[in-house]
Amino acid sequence: MLKRIGSIFLIIVLLLSITACGSEDDSAKSGKSRDRGDATGTPTAEPTNPVTPTDGPEPTDGPVVTPTPDLSKLPVPDVTEGPSYVVARGDGCDRYCDYYTGEGPAFDSEIDYLYITEPEFEPLGKAIRAQNLEEYNKLDMVRENAGELLDEVTYEFSYKWYETDYIDVTRNDSRVFAYTRSVDSYLGGAQNYLSRKGYAFDTKTGEAINLATMITDMNGFTEDILELFAVCADEYGYWDNWEDRVRENVSEGTIGWAAVDDGLVVWCNNGVLAPYVVGEVSIEYPVEKYYTRFNPDLIGAYGEYEQKSKYPEGLIGPLDSWGYFRSEQYGELFSGVVDGLGEMHWEDLAAYLDDLGIAYEGFGDEEAAERESDAYAIFYDREFDDRYFVFFWPEGDITGNRQVMDYISLYFEDYESFLIVDLDDDGYIRYNIIDCSFDGSRDSAYVYDADAALDVMIITIPCYYDDVRQTVYEE
Repeated sequence: MLKRIGSIFLIIVLLLSITACGSEDDSAKSGKSRDRGDATGTPTAEPTNPVTPTDGPEPTDGPVVTPTPDLSKLPVPDVTEGPSYVVARGDGCDRYCDYYTGEGPAFDSEIDYLYITEPEFEPLGKAIRAQNLEEYNKLDMVRENAGELLDEVTYEFSYKWYETDYIDVTRNDSRVFAYTRSVDSYLGGAQNYLSRKGYAFDTKTGEAINLATMITDMNGFTEDILELFAVCADEYGYWDNWEDRVRENVSEGTIGWAAVDDGLVVWCNNGVLAPYVVGEVSIEYPVEKYYTRFNPDLIGAYGEYEQKSKYPEGLIGPLDSWGYFRSEQYGELFSGVVDGLGEMHWEDLAAYLDDLGIAYEGFGDEEAAERESDAYAIFYDREFDDRYFVFFWPEGDITGNRQVMDYISLYFEDYESFLIVDLDDDGYIRYNIIDCSFDGSRDSAYVYDADAALDVMIITIPCYYDDVRQTVYEE
């Protein structure tokens, strides 16, 4: 009789586990990037939703691996808000091929760049800059490889090749700044390549934080995540040696993980646990359940906490006199010129600058027509020596004399990077940050917010890119 009751109990537990797995959407989907829409190649799975096992009774016939949390002993997090930041979207690079029959270039790439926009976080800002550069160099290798492969193509194809790399900030407080980079790449073949990697830094020192620093009991952690991943092993058709693969990934530091406010998200990238079509398999690892595994000095705000002021009362930042206030000074002139994109003619800009008492040079519609060129205007900011170049483009018939403002190029004094403001294909104002800090090269990344663009140009680059100096233009 007791054996029969035990068998029924085991069947119920098994049904609960299967129910948990079955609630996940494990159907194959086309790979997608954040901005692109449908990707090309053989459809593959998007990252799965986190696998969260249902709660059930602990087994009584063996050791309990997962510690039973005593909520009264949970450490109280003493964290405050982290730094402000901007994620700018890089345009990437195009490659063409005579055999490509689709629209646009045969290959293009996109990449996110992360910028810390507060001068008080210099170590972190420089660490993030180094990671931007590392990812830029990786993308350069992909671009070069794509170009070589396209040169060798001898057949027609319609699927666009691409490399997309985008950022998601997962935690930002006074202890830890963390984010993930997700890569979606297709360079021909049967399917695209999907992967995700997490990055974590000490907010104050900028030092990288690895998993063995975040977790103090790695053996216990390994057993925990094996237990969590096992819930859907049958449903997703894991490899027979999946447990060995997980252990190997943890020991080699290649397991995917990201710090979040209430613990960690842990994942295995495509093909690690199961066939590639299954996609990424991820689990949540909450600090409230596994708090004895965590480094108490790195625990975040897993619950409600009192938000403290980020800065000591009365502190004046080193750039307050020209950084934040400088950004405010751009309000009238910068906004007024930007608002004229796509609408303002040369005479309108001249009248606007005259009203502000700003001297300018260049030539308007009639002189531009005589010289068979475009109208333009050059002037300086009223309060600073930053130089504006405003360019116009013929409106309607290119033979006409009337020209409308096309784009603005803003050069900031004393350093090389500059800002281009134009309209995107849908007519929205776009701010293109031209970052010249990439090992003597430059790349552009855009945002759609003027304050974000100015923060990067006025605060981030002068603070954290101190080797980038003005060499582009002279009087």
